[in-house]
Amino acid sequence: MTQPTPTAAPRRPLSIVVAVFLALIVLAVLALFPRLLNERSLARQSQSIAGPPYVTVVRLAAGSPNGLLTVSGSVQAFDQTPIYARTSGYVKQRLVDIGDHVRRGQLLALIEDPTTQQALRQAQAALAQTQAALAQQQANQKLADLTSTRWQQLAKEGVVSQQDADTKLADLNAANAAVNAARANIAAAEASVRSLQEQLAFSRVTAPFDGRILSRNVDTGSLITSGSQSSNFEMFTLGQPSRVRVFASVPQSQSADVLSGQHAAVTFRELPGSTFSGSIARTSQAIDPSTRTLLVEVDLPNPDGKILPGMYANVQFSVKSAAPPVILPANALIMRSAGPQAALLDSNNIVHLRPLTLGRDTGVSVEVLSGLAPGDTVVTSAGDRVLDGAQVIPVAAPAAQQ
Repeated sequence: MTQPTPTAAPRRPLSIVVAVFLALIVLAVLALFPRLLNERSLARQSQSIAGPPYVTVVRLAAGSPNGLLTVSGSVQAFDQTPIYARTSGYVKQRLVDIGDHVRRGQLLALIEDPTTQQALRQAQAALAQTQAALAQQQANQKLADLTSTRWQQLAKEGVVSQQDADTKLADLNAANAAVNAARANIAAAEASVRSLQEQLAFSRVTAPFDGRILSRNVDTGSLITSGSQSSNFEMFTLGQPSRVRVFASVPQSQSADVLSGQHAAVTFRELPGSTFSGSIARTSQAIDPSTRTLLVEVDLPNPDGKILPGMYANVQFSVKSAAPPVILPANALIMRSAGPQAALLDSNNIVHLRPLTLGRDTGVSVEVLSGLAPGDTVVTSAGDRVLDGAQVIPVAAPAAQQ
């Protein structure tokens, strides 16, 4: 007997489950879609806020090849020298004071030097003794000469032996040597006397050239020691202020632009409205390693004596640079641990921090000797967000700030 074919189970419960699941998915999408739109809007706003910063930029230009270089200077009399004592003793008399005009060879002071005076008297006495000894030796020489001549004649006649005649000749030679020694002693004694006389002459302190007494450090009765060691003070300072030297130190970066014979204008704060024209007389032709500067001397006539030795001066040179420096605004200079830098922008507005070699600083701007070129665009007032490799949005600076 055949069995009946089973009928398929109803599938409605599975369809209901699937429909419910799909409905839940649609509801979830409908519920999340506004939130996704809101998050995307917030992301766009956040991106606009945290995007590349706006920065102010300027385009650099080269400085003028013709410029003025102003440095400080110090005035010194053209001929100026300290005067030290050449002998030790007490100042017997001081004859000049500060501000006095003196002539070459004029007596400035007298020094009492009893030690040298006594030594001179002893040397003169020793000279007299050697002169007397020479006279005695010359008398002995004359007698020995006569005796030797006679004995040589007697030896020829056979009256005396040749041995005795030779002995008298030896005595003559000894007398000649004694005379020569006495003459040498006299020469030595005379040299000693002259040396002490010259030493005693140093007790008269005189002016080596025409000039003015700039300083005086002794008075009558002062005890002084000869020489110019650090422990000995100078008696006077003598200067010739009718012509002065102005010494100025030029920075190494400008040393090649300053040459001998170049014009210089010198001014003094104490002499307003007066400009003294001169020229560079000479330079040291060497850079001082301690200051990295070149010493320059400017000579100025000073017939009326307005310029005083020791005054502070401002020296201005007209310089022409073969390679004019780039002028960088002061607010575009970045000073960090790596040294002076500038934020340079490339064509893609990407920041590149460039190390700089600086020249003169005028306060408003600074000269850049290397690191930048005319036409470069740099960021001014760079903040912490302006880092190397960062992208920025440039905004041209106002004309007044460039």
